[in-house]
Amino acid sequence: MKIAYSSLAAPGWNLETLVGKAAEYGYGGLELRGLGGELHLPLCPELTRDTKGVRNLFSQQNVELICLGSSATLTPKKTRELGRQKAIVTEFIELAASLACPNVRLFVGDVQRWDTRQAALSRATRALISLAPLAARHGVTLLVENGGDFSGSADLWFLADAVSHPSVRVCWSQCHAVSLKERPTNSIPRLGSTIGMVHVCDATFDAQGVLLDHVPLGEGGAEIARQIQLLKGLIYRGYVTFEWPKMWWENLAGPETILPRAAEFLRARIDETQDVLTAYKNDKYAPRLAPVSA
Repeated sequence: MKIAYSSLAAPGWNLETLVGKAAEYGYGGLELRGLGGELHLPLCPELTRDTKGVRNLFSQQNVELICLGSSATLTPKKTRELGRQKAIVTEFIELAASLACPNVRLFVGDVQRWDTRQAALSRATRALISLAPLAARHGVTLLVENGGDFSGSADLWFLADAVSHPSVRVCWSQCHAVSLKERPTNSIPRLGSTIGMVHVCDATFDAQGVLLDHVPLGEGGAEIARQIQLLKGLIYRGYVTFEWPKMWWENLAGPETILPRAAEFLRARIDETQDVLTAYKNDKYAPRLAPVSA
């Protein structure tokens, strides 16, 4: 398991600083979710002007560009708007390919007025089926993140299973699932090998699951340590990416404070030794007969 962070944590840093700080703090990867105040990454000159130079920058610092995060959603009812969202995803796929970035992240979307959950999920499924071959041709995987009206693991599992394409996987955020009071012991085993990336953030929540404030990892109700234990059980070898939405919550601690702290927390949880779980440990029904030699 490897650790990364999202550029959301440092909206004021340029690309060179983002990559350099990732190396300095011990992160193996960086997810770009906005750069220089621009969320639509294909419009960022830092990325598009010299794609070879960008690849060299990451290579020299021994940091991976792991994902380009888009704002695209796939549930609009109007054909024109859905086409616009798919065009956004296409732009991100092409940019990711030029930067040798393996993933593009997008959202399912929300249930619109006079709509149903089933209809919205069906539209998202059809959109992903049409986008998957393009992603595969460019060597890019589409990561669909839970959130909004589709925060639970059951919806994400349905999408991944319905599309059933190796270029479509899940970006899982347990922090979003808390709104449904869904625990990682339910969500992570259910999603299993469909998980392509994990977003970790922590927060305090009220009794209804409404997010009150973001807090450092381990201090809130998102059960970060338990998530990592469960991911170890899946033999998950992908990235655990720290999200800190400083871009939208200006009162949050700055990146110089929070990023080293998050890296230390994640490395400690990943490296800690877990108890060996066995059906026969302290089991009164354990077999008592000696094994028969061949």
